[in-house]
Amino acid sequence: MKKYLSSLLMALAVAAVSCTSVVPEETWNEGTKAPFKMNIADADFEDGDRIGLYMFESSDSPFGGEVLADNMLIRMDNSEAVLEGELFFPDTQVDICAYYPYWDDNIIIDNHISVYVFEDQRNSRDYRESDQKYLKLLNYENTGKPVEMVFERLMSRLSFELKPGNGFSSADELKDCEIIVPNIKYHTSISLEDAELIEPEGKRDFFPYVGEKQVADGKVSGIYSLVIPQTLYKGMSIANITVGGDVFRCILDEDFTMRKGVSYTITITLDKSETKSDSAACVVSGLSITEDPVWE
Repeated sequence: MKKYLSSLLMALAVAAVSCTSVVPEETWNEGTKAPFKMNIADADFEDGDRIGLYMFESSDSPFGGEVLADNMLIRMDNSEAVLEGELFFPDTQVDICAYYPYWDDNIIIDNHISVYVFEDQRNSRDYRESDQKYLKLLNYENTGKPVEMVFERLMSRLSFELKPGNGFSSADELKDCEIIVPNIKYHTSISLEDAELIEPEGKRDFFPYVGEKQVADGKVSGIYSLVIPQTLYKGMSIANITVGGDVFRCILDEDFTMRKGVSYTITITLDKSETKSDSAACVVSGLSITEDPVWE
């Protein structure tokens, strides 16, 4: 069992909003230490984001050699990735991994890093930091050029769209709704070697990010929840929606298995009876789930 300070997922240098952070190439002479430099190919970072970096000398097993960088902090500043501290390449190949967001009190155990997701994502920062990312480079050999860093997303995104059905005159009546995504598993860990997540555990109710909620084209959209990929089974509720005093439970009619890095649009049509005589007065007459080809 190995133990190194760390945090969760992905990380390393980060290139800022909508452009790549480029480090000018330098020439290093033989016999001198080669400093670690990086380019960030992922544009989905912004100033203030923090990333964690590990580097090991290569060995017979991935991430099994001497530790050269132990959860070093990379900070996004003025659209550039800034490494806090000095780091140099050895004469041998290295294994590199990086994760976002950075945590200073996590632990690497058996080549895995714990991954937790905020269940309350109504705050924009907690929502951003639930969009966890990871990068790994095995047997990397220094070429004298900056290391090209390309991260992958580890989470799934649930994007909710609400449509008015019977009993509603327009989508405007749904705008002030409250949504809970119930019984979502929130804790897992990622393998440093293959970037695979283990089966998640623990269950909590999730509160989606609603900072972009809007009414357009006869529906309410802009409601997002980032979750660890998992399976929700037939008969489970994918969302409990409160509109006024009415509560709608959106029950799955088949199993729903999420994949990492994929965004899913969940379209829900809400009906209510003119009389609220029993619990059947509030129903979901339509529920569909589609994959989004683009996740912005």
